Amino acid sequence: MQKVRKLLGLLLCAAMLMSMSAVCFAANNKYSSWFKTNYDEINQLGLMPASFNGLDLTKDITRGEMCELAVYAFEKATGNDIDLSNESFTGFTDTNDENIVKAHLYGIVNGYEDGSFRPNQLLTRQEFFKLIENFCTAAAFSPTAADGALNGFADANKISSWAKESAQICVSYSYVQGTKLGSGTYLNPKGNTSRQEAMTMFLRCYKTIQWFYDENVKSATVVVDQINLNVTVTSISKTMYVCQTGYINVRDSWTTGSTKVGELSYNAAVTVTGITTTTSDGHQWYRIKYNGITAYVRADLLADKKDSTVTPGGGSGSGSGGTVSGSGTASEIANFAMSFIGYSYVWGGKSPSTGFDCSGLMYYVLTNYGYKMNRVANDQMSQGTYVSRSDLQVGDLVFFGYGNYANHVGMYIGGGNFVHASTPSTGVRVNSLDESYYKTRFLCGRRII
Repeated sequence: MQKVRKLLGLLLCAAMLMSMSAVCFAANNKYSSWFKTNYDEINQLGLMPASFNGLDLTKDITRGEMCELAVYAFEKATGNDIDLSNESFTGFTDTNDENIVKAHLYGIVNGYEDGSFRPNQLLTRQEFFKLIENFCTAAAFSPTAADGALNGFADANKISSWAKESAQICVSYSYVQGTKLGSGTYLNPKGNTSRQEAMTMFLRCYKTIQWFYDENVKSATVVVDQINLNVTVTSISKTMYVCQTGYINVRDSWTTGSTKVGELSYNAAVTVTGITTTTSDGHQWYRIKYNGITAYVRADLLADKKDSTVTPGGGSGSGSGGTVSGSGTASEIANFAMSFIGYSYVWGGKSPSTGFDCSGLMYYVLTNYGYKMNRVANDQMSQGTYVSRSDLQVGDLVFFGYGNYANHVGMYIGGGNFVHASTPSTGVRVNSLDESYYKTRFLCGRRII
């Protein structure tokens, strides 16, 4: 029932966020100068618990305070609100605080082997790394650590084994960036976590979760037509290509009313494993392999050969493929990026063999041509020269996010379109800058080439 409540709660997220007025507290919190921008954004988004008003945010956070902060952010991000009266777990041996109980039931925190929670105990940074991973998992988002994420930190060997992967995840998604001391950058895994540091990590994580829901949850179709499930599937094995411009829907069964699990762009290569008999809607369906699962697409939307004549800008702007016209290095690099349309989206991925995340695709494409690139989107936004939307040229990087923080990146290919590693359900594809989702989140362009 807990999982059901989570998924149902997601559908209420947008409405809740729109209806909530921003929480504005009197300027009586003490905090460091570097935290000012984050502090303002946290208040604007309504992520500051009322109990934090008046606290010295430079002081270390306790386990109990952390639970209140985590539950506040989690429930605002997901629309979840667990009914404690229906739960058998009522508390630990040393506390039955509502926020601590909720955080435990959501799967964000655990207690100690003796049954206690120790709410007044301070939280180490590596404990917080683990908590952030739990926060993502509880929200139905499964983060993946990038290879070598900890290589640039001088004290990576001091991270406990149980927190190593969590630290890699936090670094991979820029939830934590470390502290520069002299010539080295340090994570200080066994040091304490300040309230403002905890709030900063939750803010960044909250943005990721909100984006994940926008792309993968809110638009999901969950109606299944049971009438058409009794269909014979003949096994085959071959590669085919999407022959409809724009993109096609990938579903979990062979009915148009079944759950949509993703999209495939025009000309994307598809591994076909079977074909159905004609269903009651008059169509045949291909069974395919899609991001590690079995899925289905209509048979009339796939062809045996790839269309080599299409050019970008003539389709819907959502997943149109093809090549970039023109000569020069920028067009060559853009066409190289376009060659990966249809590849899987994998968090932390940065190669054709593993799949790509958004910054991983840009990293792979540009380093292949000798450009030295940062690994994550927000760091890539500091490279090259600023370009306004009206001055974009083929090969420019385009960044999306909130405020001054970029959580997504792609490459401009002309015609108002860009190629990018979109989501786990859609993979590498082409979209238009004029689509409302990207139009409202566009930050800037950067010219690297």
